[in-house]
Amino acid sequence: MISTNRVGARPSCRGQAAQTPLLAAGLLLVAMFLPGCSLGRPLLFNVSVAPTTISPNADGHDDIAVIRYKLGGPALVSIWLEDRAGQKRFWRDHERRSAGNDYESWFWGGVDNRVLPDGTYTLVVQAEPLSGGQASAVTSTLTITNGDSQVPAIENLMVAPPVFTPNRDGVGDHVKISYSLVKAAERLTIKLVGPDGREWAIPEDQIRDATAAGYHIHDFDGGVDLGAEPPPDGDYTVVVEATDQVGNKDRQTAALRIDQGGIPRAQIVRNDASFSTTVLRVGDTLTFTATVQNSGDVPIRTHGPEPGTTYTSDQNYNAFDEPIESGAFRIGLDYEGSYTANGFSYPFRWQLGRDDELTVIDGHKYLMPGQTVTITGTLTLVKAPPREAPAFWVGLIHEDVENVADRVGWTYITVDRIAR
Repeated sequence: MISTNRVGARPSCRGQAAQTPLLAAGLLLVAMFLPGCSLGRPLLFNVSVAPTTISPNADGHDDIAVIRYKLGGPALVSIWLEDRAGQKRFWRDHERRSAGNDYESWFWGGVDNRVLPDGTYTLVVQAEPLSGGQASAVTSTLTITNGDSQVPAIENLMVAPPVFTPNRDGVGDHVKISYSLVKAAERLTIKLVGPDGREWAIPEDQIRDATAAGYHIHDFDGGVDLGAEPPPDGDYTVVVEATDQVGNKDRQTAALRIDQGGIPRAQIVRNDASFSTTVLRVGDTLTFTATVQNSGDVPIRTHGPEPGTTYTSDQNYNAFDEPIESGAFRIGLDYEGSYTANGFSYPFRWQLGRDDELTVIDGHKYLMPGQTVTITGTLTLVKAPPREAPAFWVGLIHEDVENVADRVGWTYITVDRIAR
């Protein structure tokens, strides 16, 4: 049963002097344009709640209570539930509403993202006039039974490492975000939020369904593996939100910092390389020279051997204990027929610059943004290639990523098969 407590009822806008039809019509016209004029109606009326017993458990039956009301003037409306101990849970809190509309508020059984415990509550709808004065309130009872109040809690949210460098150098390019859902969710969102509120999506868990209960792990690279610019360097917040079918919701956050983020860019200057000769005998040494520039905004990682190192044609980079390192840049030499012997391209590779030209960061060697280095490499031909005049060329390799510059300085070199 709904009871109405009218506190400080507003006087009629008609007034007591409206004794003639003409005067009454004039006052009525004025009343139509007076803010807050209720024409004698109470500030809050036609309040109803249906049903008065709900079971918010997403079974499709009586999951929601519809609260309806009308206002006789503009007001600040509050709706709350009060338990037997007198604790108030606000569903609406001083929200501004205008007069003349039929208002509906759909209450799903929860406050602050969680279904209230089963029980009988006092439901209060209150309106405070904008023009000042006492509030009007209507009370009723609302019972919650068989409610699903278990939150899809997000536990053990971890970000590792807490600082990462998305720049495709193969070191700290990815961050792992992990957590456990104690209950299956209807909807889950995970995002990166910057200090200015800007948001970046984080890829879904690739192991199991995003909303399933249990352990989840996300691999985040800032988009650089797809060639996109990562978020700017700075401090960010990882936000994970899970909502179930009823409306229970959990939200957890963790800190993440981005440093040295960006797309690595390098080029062989003038897209050219030069060779020391166009005629070789078996046993001779061929030297190339090329200039490389870091044309991007982030350091690019490189590794040995140093420029000037001499390979023999029956060797490859493993001879110098310098295997491929994902994300590193090197310059390489190749020629027609070498793939048959080595089984892979650019078997002869050199570091981008001498050790004394490079910057060491966390134990790795880097060519810094804007820096230019000239690289020489030498190859001693110990066996004649399959072709009499094979083409030789140079390439700039981003290892396990791409050949940034391929077959640069293509030059045919005649090989005299008579050894010295």
